[in-house]
Amino acid sequence: MPHLMAGLILCSAAVQRVSSFTSRQGVATKPFGTRQDRPWVHTSSNEHYSQSFVSLSPSPTIAASSTSLASMWSQNNELEGPDRIKACVPYLLPLIDGDKFGHFIYERIPILGELNDFFLGPLVSLQERIPFLAVGLFILLTVGTRFQPDMNRNVRFSAQQAALIDVALIFPELIGSSFQEDPLPRAIAEPCSNFVWYTYMTAVVYCLYSNLRGRKPDQIPYISPSADLMVGPF
Repeated sequence: MPHLMAGLILCSAAVQRVSSFTSRQGVATKPFGTRQDRPWVHTSSNEHYSQSFVSLSPSPTIAASSTSLASMWSQNNELEGPDRIKACVPYLLPLIDGDKFGHFIYERIPILGELNDFFLGPLVSLQERIPFLAVGLFILLTVGTRFQPDMNRNVRFSAQQAALIDVALIFPELIGSSFQEDPLPRAIAEPCSNFVWYTYMTAVVYCLYSNLRGRKPDQIPYISPSADLMVGPF
């Protein structure tokens, strides 16, 4: 019994010394039972989801890099000097390939047919004499201008857009060729052919007008965004 009492007195004295030492050193005591002292206690599901959301949020560096990449895409929409004429030249390809769709219009408006024979007639005849001329021009516009960083970007854009307009003319040509053996009545063939001519001619005239004014013709639905992607950001 005396030994037990002596042990208790020594333990209490030791606890008092430790507490007095920590108070002199400025050590902050923390009550037991907090979450930091109990690693076996899991956080709630809401806190877990909020931490996951914070960790998945984009960093400022990634956001800045994506913004800078978007800003590099097609900044200058102006055409100056000889580039205005150069940007108009590629649209000769869809004008030549789509000339056949205007034969009903040329019959009804003779003066328009005479102008067509004067300006486009020699080019159409040249294409008929050289079988693969249209294919060569198409490859030149799509591939030949794509890897020319020294060329003005808006000129390369017009080359790609002219090629896409020419591609769009393939579908009415295929439909028309399927009725060669059994032609459609003129009451059906004429409005369909005139619609194709008016549509592609409107697009070409818009592009020529915009280029001559020094503006990028990028307002054609579906075709202009595709041409912009084919050119790339530079």
